[in-house]
Amino acid sequence: MLRYCLALFLACGTSFCAAQVTIDSASARGVLNSIENPKLTMQQAQQVCELPGNQGLIRKEISYGRKATTQSCADALLAVAQGKTPDPAFSFLFETLKPQAARIHALIDQIEQNPATFQQWVVARVNQFSPENSKVPITGYLVAGVASGGFSFGEPKFYLNLAYVTEFDEAKLVMAHELYHAVQGAYSHLPTDWWFQKSADHGPDHALAQQCSTNYELFGDLYQEGTAEYVGDPFLANGSKPSAAHNGPSEQEQLQDGIAHIWRSVTLLELSVTGLNAPDPVPYDEVYAMGFYTPATEYNLGYLMARALATDKGDASLAALLTQPGYAFIEQYMALPKYGLDHEHPKLEPNTVAAVKRLRAGCPRPIAKP
Repeated sequence: MLRYCLALFLACGTSFCAAQVTIDSASARGVLNSIENPKLTMQQAQQVCELPGNQGLIRKEISYGRKATTQSCADALLAVAQGKTPDPAFSFLFETLKPQAARIHALIDQIEQNPATFQQWVVARVNQFSPENSKVPITGYLVAGVASGGFSFGEPKFYLNLAYVTEFDEAKLVMAHELYHAVQGAYSHLPTDWWFQKSADHGPDHALAQQCSTNYELFGDLYQEGTAEYVGDPFLANGSKPSAAHNGPSEQEQLQDGIAHIWRSVTLLELSVTGLNAPDPVPYDEVYAMGFYTPATEYNLGYLMARALATDKGDASLAALLTQPGYAFIEQYMALPKYGLDHEHPKLEPNTVAAVKRLRAGCPRPIAKP
């Protein structure tokens, strides 16, 4: 098992403060070794699925609406090890790993053996967009399985899925993206606005409270994914190679196409706000899936907004947003001198802008008539 610490050095006056980032490869190695072992026992499979990184795979499956458990993970692992077809409802995509096992082992070896060009580069990149007084302990897990190149859960933890990452450069950028999500999780805080209070759940202003909370969440997701996409900028990769998972367009090509058709993202954001604020609102999970799951249309808009802010106001402007609500990201973007003037600074639609302004005003409730 690999466990190493990366020191995230951030300037603190004349000294340095360090946030330790611990990367654990035991989960990925455990899965790969298991599927290559035809004598694997159920007890061994359960032990592998109980590893922290693989518990993350289970959480990710649950986020997709599947009833995943440690036992269903172990069942799938054992089936693949024995050359059987796992239950498609609980496969974790372990069956796709066997042809890739040697490649993934080699990629883990490369990551472990090149700290200067992998770990230190990632830390330096994230450092550019983190506060100067940061002291954040973060744990990262190398994993293999499920349909996501990397993921996190709003905590100071992240997961890099080597089943979906083919190249060393690509792995660096996905890790930077997910590590920044872990930084975001470390700085995030629960909102205290009236419309998040339990009393708003059943009061006379319940519908307004629901609209404000889902708008807040949507803009928060746009900020988080957009800035993380810029930190792990696909355009920093050497070359443009096909996606590891589907033999489809590379991350660079997907992002380039998204920017070329950025009005799709702008329109989808407007429709999302409209749907969330409708008398019979669209459930937030459906709005999120439409905007942030493959083809991840809203990543493109968030990326352009983050890049525009960093270019115009400096990298520190993104670090300053870590402790602010997501709608502040949109406000600062709309305040840029070039906002709405060219393709790189697309103008947002009126309902989106109105929702941002309403959140900034505290979502004022209607004045009761005497």
